[in-house]
Amino acid sequence: MKAFNWLRSRKLMMAVAVIAGLCGIAGQIVAKTTHNPGTIVTGTEEKTVISYLRQNHQLPENYITKKKAREAGWDARSGNLCDVLPGKAIGGDRFSNREGRLPSANKRVWREADINYRCGRRGADRVLFASDGLIYVSKDHYQNFVRVE
Repeated sequence: MKAFNWLRSRKLMMAVAVIAGLCGIAGQIVAKTTHNPGTIVTGTEEKTVISYLRQNHQLPENYITKKKAREAGWDARSGNLCDVLPGKAIGGDRFSNREGRLPSANKRVWREADINYRCGRRGADRVLFASDGLIYVSKDHYQNFVRVE
């Protein structure tokens, strides 16, 4: 009888472990498929962001700086922004313009933001906006800039 109870409890434990494992796998599958990497995250479309910048002189609420995103668990290498902060995109960090490829002026501060962002790793599209209202777009990760009129 003791052997039977031991066997039954062992089977029960195995069943619980299998069910828990399956639930974990199912949860991972759901988490990975909730964001379609082919779809642009709402509010990061180039025209939408530029229009908002012109009207408000700041980024929309769906943008978060790299520092704040990292504090929330974002890892740029793994491209987990949509999992950690759904609906958010990286933007608002200072752009140093070290190479001087954008026009400089006294007290002008440049900031950058991802545009046309699709979940996963960040793409090459950026909007660069200055404290005095200038706006540029780069579609090739800062290789070329086009002024937005």
